[in-house]
Amino acid sequence: MENDRRRRQRNRIWLALLLLGVIIQVNLIFSESPPAQSATDLLNSISDKETSDTPEKSKPPQQPNSAQKPDPSAPAKPAKPSTNTASSPDVPAVGKMIAKIPTSKPTVYLTFDDGPGKYTKDIVAILDEHNVKGGFFWIGQNVKTERDSKLARQMLANGHIIGTHTMYHEKLWKKPKDVQIQIIRTSTEYISQKIGAPIYYFRPPYGAVDQNTLLASKETNQILAYWNVDSLDWKYGDKPDLIMNNIAREVKPGSIILMHEKEHTVQLLPKIIKLLKDKGYGIAPLPTPKPAKKA
Repeated sequence: MENDRRRRQRNRIWLALLLLGVIIQVNLIFSESPPAQSATDLLNSISDKETSDTPEKSKPPQQPNSAQKPDPSAPAKPAKPSTNTASSPDVPAVGKMIAKIPTSKPTVYLTFDDGPGKYTKDIVAILDEHNVKGGFFWIGQNVKTERDSKLARQMLANGHIIGTHTMYHEKLWKKPKDVQIQIIRTSTEYISQKIGAPIYYFRPPYGAVDQNTLLASKETNQILAYWNVDSLDWKYGDKPDLIMNNIAREVKPGSIILMHEKEHTVQLLPKIIKLLKDKGYGIAPLPTPKPAKKA
């Protein structure tokens, strides 16, 4: 009898250990889920509720059939032909996560991540040639020389926007709020000092955010810039048709379009601008507060 009791006790211990192992494994699986999905869910929950538009549930772009050709000429139903002069929307509130900007005219916003780098000047030259303004999210460690600072001042003078993308392209997701505040503040203060202008927009690397990121953005007086059109230029560098299709299919009035400072993006940029203008869109810089008037 005593042996049976001890055997049952050992069995219960082994069963408990087995169940504990299963629970730990499940937690590990879920804790390593891709952060972008969490960011998308969070974005859906905090999307602009004051507009009459009900935000569509965000979903990963579907890869077009390889035989499918881009249809850049397809007209966008909501857009009417317009000049490139876009409306002046309200500046989003600090701490707000935005993926689009409601405007009274069909307007979109081109943004470029991971600069400054070897292709920054080429991108800026193309934008200036087409009288288009862009938003650039720079990584602090890339802003090194007086040449970078001079280029930034020229860009700002021409109406482009420069935001931050952390110092070292760090993922913020799951970090404590105080750590996220420090990461955002360090890059914002550094780049602001380098370019000689205030920073209003912050974009989280990988789009990986959580509630702490929103709180940290608010405490550092930053607008958290997301996007609702991912060109996927970071993924399909050798498939320009897919990049064009992604933009042509997903763009809507108010869209923030995500691109990167890459060689193939430079090559495609004139076609992307033409595509958007042919669809009737104006292309504007992200809205920023007006400078305070001097007394």
